[in-house]
Amino acid sequence: MRGAAAGITLVLALAGCSEGSTSGGGAGGGAAVAPFNPSQLAQAVPSELAAPKGWKGASPVVRDGSVLQKLCEQGARFSCAGLTSYGNSRYSTSGAFVDFELLAYDSVDNAKVGMKSMVADIHDGKPDAKPLTVDAGADETDAYADGDRPGVVLRVGAVVAFVFGETLPKDNDLQSFAKFQVQRINTAATGKNPDA
Repeated sequence: MRGAAAGITLVLALAGCSEGSTSGGGAGGGAAVAPFNPSQLAQAVPSELAAPKGWKGASPVVRDGSVLQKLCEQGARFSCAGLTSYGNSRYSTSGAFVDFELLAYDSVDNAKVGMKSMVADIHDGKPDAKPLTVDAGADETDAYADGDRPGVVLRVGAVVAFVFGETLPKDNDLQSFAKFQVQRINTAATGKNPDA
């Protein structure tokens, strides 16, 4: 189980960059507009049960409250304003992994700022990364390819997700994991358990 500090650091350390930004037209705005509580975020973070065949899932980690705010202010380079909870998990298979990082904000406006900050930090980190097109049904999307390490930042209402991997196979590519993450956020936003 990784701590929140490790998870937040991982967001920054493994980030790449892209010019592949899109916004609007996503299906994600609906129920996810309301702030997520930590329980909902825990359900939205990909679980061990939901790992694709041949992949091993790690137990999700979720942090909130003053502990999260302190860690965020000390180590993060994205916006902490309005951040209410944070979660992460990982799927791995032979020679490949995909990480999921979720940040829940108290409003859509704060989530937009959070996404903007995260994307700017990613762009600063790897200016040579190539833009990537990912259509996962989010309200905003920014995707990139950095060699064999693609990533995408997604905003679904008041939730920002960062999905990134290494050496992903064609049958479980970034697009499929991004869509999977958006679906889990939307399901959790309705009060249902995505694993049910």
